[in-house]
Amino acid sequence: MRASRPKISPLLTISAALGLLYVFRTVLWPLALALVLTILIGAVTRRIQRALPWAGRRTISLVAALFIGGLVLGAMLVVVAGVNQIVAEAGTIYRRLNEMLGGIHWPGVGPLTLDGLVRRMDVGAALGMAGASFQAASAGLSLTALYLIFIVAGGRGLEMRLTKIAASRSSDALITVLTRSVQGVEAYTYIQTITGLMIAVGAFFVMTVVGLKSALFWSLVLFLFTYLPVIGVVLGSIGPTLFALVQFPTLAPALLVLCGIQAISFIVGNLVLPKMQADSQNIDPAASLLAIGVWTILWGLPGAFLGIPLTLALMYALAQYKSVEWIAILISNDGDPLPPTPSGSRT
Repeated sequence: MRASRPKISPLLTISAALGLLYVFRTVLWPLALALVLTILIGAVTRRIQRALPWAGRRTISLVAALFIGGLVLGAMLVVVAGVNQIVAEAGTIYRRLNEMLGGIHWPGVGPLTLDGLVRRMDVGAALGMAGASFQAASAGLSLTALYLIFIVAGGRGLEMRLTKIAASRSSDALITVLTRSVQGVEAYTYIQTITGLMIAVGAFFVMTVVGLKSALFWSLVLFLFTYLPVIGVVLGSIGPTLFALVQFPTLAPALLVLCGIQAISFIVGNLVLPKMQADSQNIDPAASLLAIGVWTILWGLPGAFLGIPLTLALMYALAQYKSVEWIAILISNDGDPLPPTPSGSRT
């Protein structure tokens, strides 16, 4: 007589999974980012193929990968140039902030300056943490590039292996979850990329008109923050607004930068985004913020940017099993976490 298998508590399973995600975060978040970039390359490939049906798929995939890789490399160069310019003007920025803070009388404290703040903090420890974070990010992005090369190179082989695994288990659940996850992440990434570009281009125009230095750098920073739903544009507008306060002697340019970015975001979010959204992008706003918080705790800043795609994939996976389907329903915005399949079915 076969012994019955002991039941494992779902809470214990979730705790163990979260623990593993945290322990192996240095190798897992680059893999997750590489998978998201792979999905984005696939989306670009299909759109190019529809426009150029005579071109071969492998050629188009290579062109799409080189195009996205070039954009990422160009973005990194812009970031480096922007950071170098900020460092070169660090003395001027420091003096200007001292003047601004010194003109404010803080209740119970009096005038507060950067000199006083620096004396109170451990500058060496702060610089050490910043250096360690930069080193970890550089190593993670290098690992992401390696993952991406191997995934793109062996894409067809990976699909065949997953299909064979599903067939060996006599179940289509794995393929269904993977298909819906890819479709959902692709829709989210594509929509956020297009709308983020619209906001970033509009913000670049506003910052250029105002005369803000490093407008291209701040536009790129804002574009990256648009991948954070709800709070992304607000966070992304803080940097250029503060530097407008430092650069200009009056308050008007900073207000113009802040209001201009928010106005562009409002127009894109209310006129463009609703027309582009699909059923696959179906996460409750409160669940979005919670997901960003949880993934940030687990994986740091990369987790914040990957939180929504990962939560979409998790929602589709949980919706396949009755015992945990209620979690997927809570995550979803309309109570129906499963998007329609190409045939129109949700089963």
